Amino acid sequence: MTMRHLAVIAFVWVCAIPGAAFGQAKEWKEFVSKDDRFSVNFPGDPVVTDIVWVSEYGARLPGRVYSVQDGQRFYSMTTVDYTLAKELDAARAKACPDQDDELCTGHTSFSGPGYWKNDVRGAMIFAALKFMKRPDTEVGHYMWNYYGMGIEVNELQLANNVKKTRTFVSISMHHSRLYVMEATVPQNVPPPGLFQQSISLFEEDGKRTSHGHVVFNGAEIEPNETSARRPRPGDAPAGGQAAPGGRPATP
Repeated sequence: MTMRHLAVIAFVWVCAIPGAAFGQAKEWKEFVSKDDRFSVNFPGDPVVTDIVWVSEYGARLPGRVYSVQDGQRFYSMTTVDYTLAKELDAARAKACPDQDDELCTGHTSFSGPGYWKNDVRGAMIFAALKFMKRPDTEVGHYMWNYYGMGIEVNELQLANNVKKTRTFVSISMHHSRLYVMEATVPQNVPPPGLFQQSISLFEEDGKRTSHGHVVFNGAEIEPNETSARRPRPGDAPAGGQAAPGGRPATP
């Protein structure tokens, strides 16, 4: 389901449900975080909580959660600074007792010391996994999409049949900053289109992001990346042929 389809569904729900059903709702307004370079609509002022996000490969990264509880509805934006993953993962790798371990050295093609490159490239999938592993949670849909500003996004729709709620998640990454939007609502209310459709991201100079094409954060972390793999017996010099009986050199 695309973001446009979600907006249409939300509109139909709004038209179908009497206004009294929204009597307890707070006033929606745009919230802007200059520190984390995003804006999103919240039903009221969010509570801001500093967190430590432990990445897939063990880096302890700083983050923040911006959240609003509106009756039975919950809305949040979690941001995590993955620009520190390289430094933190590589530092942990130096302390490895076994320096022949590929996880320590990073000499396995394109993973980087401490697997920091894998950590950054897989951050969106790792964030999605956290939702899938929640107790009593059933995954209804998991898809790739993109925002109009040109940033890829992973979207999840989940149901909790014990709490009788639905959760809508949008996960994106820009300049190695992770953004996780979550909206949990009762099963019998509209999808949270006012929240999900409202996100904007900003560049360092404060201008709204607009790439004009789809960008992929994982491909941008080292655009001139080369293999760090240690040479193996039989490998040829770059651009050459392998020695007789050897294996071709890895590009």
